Amino acid sequence: MKANEAPEKIILSADRETGTLYDEWIIRDLTDNIKIEYTRTDAFIEKAIKYIANHFLAPGMNDEIKEFVKYMKGE
Repeated sequence: MKANEAPEKIILSADRETGTLYDEWIIRDLTDNIKIEYTRTDAFIEKAIKYIANHFLAPGMNDEIKEFVKYMKGE
């Protein structure tokens, strides 16, 4: 599987009564289990940038966006 084909989010679940973690990753969990979601970092960053651009971005803030991306990637 190529990186850009990986699901945006995967779920690990635990039994609600016992707390036992299941050892299978899934894309969708339709049970009543406790859900632990993991999101791809690049997908999270893309969504954050889109939100920032639509709600807070002022003209000329491109450098701030680039710095935000670097910060989120740990660079």
